[in-house]
Amino acid sequence: MPFIEGQDRNQMFLLPNILEDYVDEDNPVRVIDAYVNGLNLDEMGFMIYSGSNAGQKPYKRKDLLKLYLYCYMNRIRSSRRVEIEATRNIELMWLIGKISPDHGTISSFMKNNKGAIKKLFKEFTLLLKGFALIEGTLIAIDGTKIKANSAKGKHYNENIINKKMDYYEAKIEEYISDFLKSADDETLQQKMMEKIDNYKKRIEMLNLIKKDLKEQGKTQVCITDPDSRSMKNNGKFEVCFNLQAAVDSKHKLFVAVEVVNDINDQGQLSNMICNAKQVLDKDSQMTIVADTGYFNMLEILKSVNSNTEILIKAQKGKQEKILSGYDKTNFQYDKFHDTYTCPKGYILDFKWNGKQNGNDYKRYTCKNYMDCGVENTCTTSKTGRSISRLKEEEVIEAVNENTIQKNTVYKKRGTIVEHPFGTIKRHFGYTYFLTRGLIGFCKR
Repeated sequence: MPFIEGQDRNQMFLLPNILEDYVDEDNPVRVIDAYVNGLNLDEMGFMIYSGSNAGQKPYKRKDLLKLYLYCYMNRIRSSRRVEIEATRNIELMWLIGKISPDHGTISSFMKNNKGAIKKLFKEFTLLLKGFALIEGTLIAIDGTKIKANSAKGKHYNENIINKKMDYYEAKIEEYISDFLKSADDETLQQKMMEKIDNYKKRIEMLNLIKKDLKEQGKTQVCITDPDSRSMKNNGKFEVCFNLQAAVDSKHKLFVAVEVVNDINDQGQLSNMICNAKQVLDKDSQMTIVADTGYFNMLEILKSVNSNTEILIKAQKGKQEKILSGYDKTNFQYDKFHDTYTCPKGYILDFKWNGKQNGNDYKRYTCKNYMDCGVENTCTTSKTGRSISRLKEEEVIEAVNENTIQKNTVYKKRGTIVEHPFGTIKRHFGYTYFLTRGLIGFCKR
C-alpha cells in the first residue's frame, strides 16, 4: 500500500518559501497585527527602550505587545514558554518578524507596562462598543476566586499558628526523650540536637508572626504574598484573590475587571458599577444585575440613580428567624405613622435616631414584648425586639420590589457572567495567578 511521503529534511529549494506563505489571509493573527499597528502606544504610556541599561535589547514596543497578546490568546502565560514559542511558532515568527526576545525582556515588558496594558483593555472595550459588539444596557456583575502565587503552607492565622506550635513542641519533647535514651551514641545525639534547634527556630518564627498579626490588627497573613487571603474556593479554603468582573449581555464580553482581596463580594457593587460606567457612558441608561452576595444596603444607595437600575435579591435572614416567622421581612412598615407592626399585630414605635458608617438610621422598639407570649421566639434581647431602618431604606424596598417584578431579566445574570468565567478557568486554564501583590494587577 503506498503512503504519503513527507519532504526530505535535507532537500534544498531554489526558491525558498517566505513567512507570508504560511499565514492565510483570514488567520486571526492578522487581526492582532493590524490592531497593534493602529494603536498610539505613546498615548497609552508604553515605555520606550532607554538604551541606558547594560545588556538591554532594543526591541520595538509594538512587537513585544503583539507577542504578549498572541501568547495570552493561545493560553501561554509564562515568560519562559513565550520565549520558546517565539522560536518555533511560524505564525508568531510572521507576527513579530522572527525576533527572539529572552524571558527576562518579556517579563520586564509586562512588569513595566501594567498601567498601559490596563488602558489598552479599556480602549479595546470601547472599540468593541464602536463595532456594536457591546450594548452597555444590561450588565451582570460577579466575582470568582483565583488562586494566588503562593504555597498553602505559607499562610498563617491564629489557629494554624497554635496547631503548628503544639506540633513542634511535641516533637521537641519527643527528641529530648530519645536524646536521654541514646547517651552512648554521640553522633545520634548531635543529629537530635540539630532537629531540636530547628524546631525551636520555627517556634520563634511563629511567635514573631503572631506578634505582627496582633500589632497590625490582622487575622491572617500569607508570607509569600501578603496581599492574598484565605478564601473558600471550590468547597475548600485556598490562598486566593477575588476577581471582579462586569460583563455585557449581548456577547458576554468583559466591560470592566478588578482584582481585590476581599473574601466576599459585599463591598464591591458600587466599585464595579463605577468601573463599568468609566469605560462606557456614565450618563447612559444601564441595568445592573448581581447575585445576593453583593446585597449591601449602603452599596446599593451609593449606586442606584435615575440612570442606573439595580436588580439584586436580598440575602435571607438567619434560618431560625425565618422558620419562626419573626424575621425583619415579616414586620410591616407604616410610612404614615412611622412605625413597624409585628406578625402578632403589636406596634414598634420610633425610639431614636442613630448614625452608622456615615449613614442616618432610625431605631424602632416594641413596648409590648412581655404581653405577646412569643418574646423568646422573636428576640433574645431582654429589652424587647428592636428594628433598625436606614433613612433611605424605601430605595432598597423599591429595588427589592423591582427585582421581583423583573425576575425574568434577573435570571439572565448567570448565563451572562458565568460564561466568561468558565472560558477563563476551563478553556484557558487560568485558575491561578503568576504575579504577586495587588500592585501586580494594576490596582488603582
